[in-house]
Amino acid sequence: MTAKSKTLTRAMLLASAATLFAVPVLAQTAPAPAADETPQQTAPEPSAQVGDVVVTGIRATQRSSIAVKRDSATIVDAIVNDEIGSQPDNSVGDTLERITGVTADRFKGNANELSVRGLGPTLSFSTFNGREVSTAGPDRSVAFQQFPSELVNGVLVYKTQQADFPEGGIAGVIDLRSIRPLDARPRIQAEYRGVYQEKEDAATGRDGFGYRANISVTNRWRDTAIGDIGVSLGYQHQDQASPEDYYTTNSAFIPCNTSAINPNLITGTAAAQTAAGSSFNCAMRSTLSAANRAGTAEVPLYFATTSRAFQQKTTSEIRDGLIGALQWRPNDRLDFALDGQYSNRSSLENRNILAITEAARGIQPLIVGGQLGGGEGFSDGALISYRGNSNVEIQLEDRLREEEYIGGGFAAKYSGDRLTVTTDLSYSQSVRTELQKATNMRSSRRVVYELSGLDDVVPTVNFIGFDINDPANFITAVPASNTNYARYRLVTDRHDEIAAARIDGTYQLGEGFFRSVAAGARVSEHQRKTDANNNVDVAIPIARDGLTAAQLVAQANANCRVPFGSSDFMSQSSTNIHSWAQFNNDCLFNTYTGRDSNPLLTDSRGPEDTDVTETISAVYLMTTFGSELNGIPFSGNAGLRYVHTTVDSRGYRSAVTVTPSVAGSAATIVTVPGTLSEVSGSGEYDYLLPSFNLNFDLNDRTKLRFGASKAIARVGIEEFNVGITPVVDATATTVQGVLANSTTGNPNLKPLESWNLDTSLEWYPSRDAVFSFATYYKWIKNAAFDAVQPYTTSIIANGSEVTFNAVAPANDPETRHLYGFEITGNYVFSFLPGLWSGLGATAGYNYAEADFEFPDPSTVAPYVDPANLRGLSKNNFTGSIFWEGAGLSLRASYRYRSDYSKPNSSTNRSVRGSGYLNLSAQYDLTDNIQLKAQALNVTNERDIMYKPGEDAITEVSESNPQYYFGVRFRY
Repeated sequence: MTAKSKTLTRAMLLASAATLFAVPVLAQTAPAPAADETPQQTAPEPSAQVGDVVVTGIRATQRSSIAVKRDSATIVDAIVNDEIGSQPDNSVGDTLERITGVTADRFKGNANELSVRGLGPTLSFSTFNGREVSTAGPDRSVAFQQFPSELVNGVLVYKTQQADFPEGGIAGVIDLRSIRPLDARPRIQAEYRGVYQEKEDAATGRDGFGYRANISVTNRWRDTAIGDIGVSLGYQHQDQASPEDYYTTNSAFIPCNTSAINPNLITGTAAAQTAAGSSFNCAMRSTLSAANRAGTAEVPLYFATTSRAFQQKTTSEIRDGLIGALQWRPNDRLDFALDGQYSNRSSLENRNILAITEAARGIQPLIVGGQLGGGEGFSDGALISYRGNSNVEIQLEDRLREEEYIGGGFAAKYSGDRLTVTTDLSYSQSVRTELQKATNMRSSRRVVYELSGLDDVVPTVNFIGFDINDPANFITAVPASNTNYARYRLVTDRHDEIAAARIDGTYQLGEGFFRSVAAGARVSEHQRKTDANNNVDVAIPIARDGLTAAQLVAQANANCRVPFGSSDFMSQSSTNIHSWAQFNNDCLFNTYTGRDSNPLLTDSRGPEDTDVTETISAVYLMTTFGSELNGIPFSGNAGLRYVHTTVDSRGYRSAVTVTPSVAGSAATIVTVPGTLSEVSGSGEYDYLLPSFNLNFDLNDRTKLRFGASKAIARVGIEEFNVGITPVVDATATTVQGVLANSTTGNPNLKPLESWNLDTSLEWYPSRDAVFSFATYYKWIKNAAFDAVQPYTTSIIANGSEVTFNAVAPANDPETRHLYGFEITGNYVFSFLPGLWSGLGATAGYNYAEADFEFPDPSTVAPYVDPANLRGLSKNNFTGSIFWEGAGLSLRASYRYRSDYSKPNSSTNRSVRGSGYLNLSAQYDLTDNIQLKAQALNVTNERDIMYKPGEDAITEVSESNPQYYFGVRFRY
């Protein structure tokens, strides 16, 4: 932030806070519940009127959202109206998480990838104004952080299917809505919110302040010479950091039952260290050589990791978002709309890491969960406390992520007396690049340490005879490969594009049993390209100017020292690690290489690259119906959707020289330079997807809904990659056997299939209230998460083409089941007297069970239970209490989800259950000016991940609360 913007932010914070909290809460009598009215399916006005009474703010949004739910032909939940821009939601993801059954994974303290009814983020289908959204992530899950909540005025989650919905989500369809200018009243709105974060304030050279600002304009011109015209345009700018402190481990854990006899022995002969068990990693004792076995004792099973690290991260982030629409209605039969969305994000992370790089070396367990030394109450095998020895490193890393999203489309609609025809053309593109610049300094010797996680998930670490805050302790006397490195990598370069066209027609049949018939078609092309191999590393300082590598390391140590980057590292935890020696990353890089960056490769093609084109064609036929059964009105729809999909994939392979194992020698694979060639593969599939929805109006206030459908969810598009990455089986005695661990993708992967049954009983006691109970059951097959099977492919080996079975992703042949129920309640206590009449509450609870089994692909698999479905939380709850009156709105919102699976780096991993409390207040200073205050994560909740077992901690992050104060002008 500039000095001017910092001053403005401080002034806004102080002025808005002082004015807002000085406002008295005035008594106000609430109106009696009003009769129902027909809801608007398009974006509603920012207030709802009943007679002479106008409801605004939270209550208006609740009323509009209930109306959408009540009038829908399917089971749906929604948040519509302008509340999204008025609530403490940093992104649309935070807004969606307030819907029953929707849970979010956290990223930088905010909601990101979403799960619906326990089905993970890849199993929902996300649209913007009904159009498919591209994504810059590795799979199909959409990062909702890219959409500013201030510029979106509706989110809907369809939990049952119907034939005219685009296929792709067995969990449901998440649709974001922007304003249709002719359906919204003219307005101009501008908002400025300052933000303060304690952890950002504690960072060196930072003051803790940031800001978000937006402006939007909507106008319409009725009855012009060419008809009605409407325009809307919104822009948002954000300059806000996302500081976090981390404790992490290596992604893989290993099973061990050895205990080093003397882990403190780090000097002396190699034989002496072997006899002490201090010079090698822990393991299953039966696998050790006789000499290594003699240096250890056998203890109960525990799980170790090969590295542990503390990370202090300083960030800066700039976001710009733009959403616009142009609507033209020349007459009452024609309607044309052009809309677009743009988002740009630039994020820089400065990572300062203290790493125990050999965390499995010389382990002597002291406390093991459920097994040893008082480990009762901890999960079996969790290594709670131990002694060991390791090199210690200071690792510096800068990561610059640039991300851009462009989306939009053109729609035309003809409305005749009975026939309605709509056409739509759309385009969506996401691009992400991520550049890494990293260096390190290593300790001059190995260090004995004792680690204990007895009191907290972030452990204490006592380094024996070694001061981690003394920079002089981090000098390598004889640099070798990667003891002092300078890495420069384009770690992500991903392009994702979706172009689509659709046409839909509906013919009204009249008042008979069948009310209408609809038909339509959609075609789309989805292209994904990634470059995964543009790495330019220097493994050892480059000798120059008469200086050796050792002299350059000493020079870097002396000249690149800087103060530690935070005065508040891991303040929520009981760890004793709050600082360590720190160096400047740019200074180290320049000293090691003599330049500020390394030139990226001009040709970085490799087997991990992806080039996939997915073409989809779909047609559907649907009818709506309605009648009475024993005096009870019912209505619904039935339809059939046919989908044809083709996949074309291109990748790369290199020729290899393969040497099989002979007489116990280790087999090898060596890539032949200059032999990179292109390979291709393809796949296709067809599906018929029936759907049926039936709704009974049991009385004026009660609905009973049934839904039955078949749905599909496509696997991650990068799973179709056909490049071949050679991986050696060192014990194999044939060429095909040596190659058998090599990996590739599978363009023949089929989508997940699901038969779905849904019910929902909904009671609407008033326009401001709803209580519902819903159940769901899904039969799912073809799951492709972490499942592998032999896949026949070929490679040039020893000069000839060799056909062999590589390891590739596969569909699960078993039929799995997911079932659960939801309870939702929204109510305004308008019957209460005085101040209490402004009180209201919303609550939603979802329970989900599933029987998926994904064994851990690492060596701990025989000792731990398989993971369940990615993103499945058995219990999740969202609720809020609000009060409105005399222009003042107060809200407290709480969200909780229980443990869920979040695999990474080909190993199972789980996230510990957590809850987040957010507070917000708004005051209408005048009819046009509103003051705001918000506090996010006020309980200071940490994000905790584990594997294998809930006390085998693999990651803890602290982000601290965020405090917003601001002002909104609306006219």
